[in-house]
Amino acid sequence: MAAQFYEWKFGDVAYIRRGWGEPLLLLHNIYPGASRDEYEHNIDALAQHFTVYAVDFLGFGDSDAPRLRYTANTYITLIHDFLTDVVGGPAHIVSAGLTCAYAAKVAVWRRELVRSVAMLCPRSEPIGLDAPRWIAPLQHFVLSSPTLGNAYYDTMSSSAEITAYLRNSFANPRQVTRAKVQRLVDNAALPGGAYPYASLVSGYLDGNLLATLPNVDVPVLLVWGRQARPTPVEHSVRLNAVLRNGRLEIIDAAGSWVHVEQSKTANNLLTAFAEGRLTTSAAVVQTA
Repeated sequence: MAAQFYEWKFGDVAYIRRGWGEPLLLLHNIYPGASRDEYEHNIDALAQHFTVYAVDFLGFGDSDAPRLRYTANTYITLIHDFLTDVVGGPAHIVSAGLTCAYAAKVAVWRRELVRSVAMLCPRSEPIGLDAPRWIAPLQHFVLSSPTLGNAYYDTMSSSAEITAYLRNSFANPRQVTRAKVQRLVDNAALPGGAYPYASLVSGYLDGNLLATLPNVDVPVLLVWGRQARPTPVEHSVRLNAVLRNGRLEIIDAAGSWVHVEQSKTANNLLTAFAEGRLTTSAAVVQTA
């Protein structure tokens, strides 16, 4: 299905809409070559139960990639505005990795726009806590420059680097196919991809999910792959401990891309959760 475009204040944001039912918004993780294609094994299955919206964040996929300093608030505001202007009301949210912190912020900030939040192997804490605060602006300036920045980004979005990233993300190395690697390489090579990456490396896209989650009162589902890296399943324990209204599901034979590697199990969980067929309790841990 061809992408539609949301004319946002910082640029056009690409998305697809499929299915019928309560709205469900899919938010991909942040990495070189990221796009809504991350959910290729989930969209059709979820669209049998929900009206699915899968977006390309600004700077990724088919969306515009303007030269600006991308921050966590950039994407938090985009999620809010998309729910308000495109979805037109409350939705279930499925988020992955870093974007789980953004979804949690929206659920706290505008509770009326969020029915529930499912989080796929979220990153619980910022990565730049130990770096001096003056480093980030300098690092961002260098990495967003046309010469040094583009050269560094070209290296980090190369086939070798993306292959290494994916091999670290899947429990089964056979999941890392040439086609999957090439698609990410092609997406990463789209104009402007270096700009959000500069913000990612500089820490501007960090979100402190562990600090936000205790304030989220909508139902929350944590989904983890038992062999997940670099956010191992042990990180799920502290997040589960602060849930007000949620549960943890651990899926065997899966890494951090649990929704790809074990898509059937993940789709069944996400559907049952959004339809209210899973009980939520911070003390409940289920293994699928």
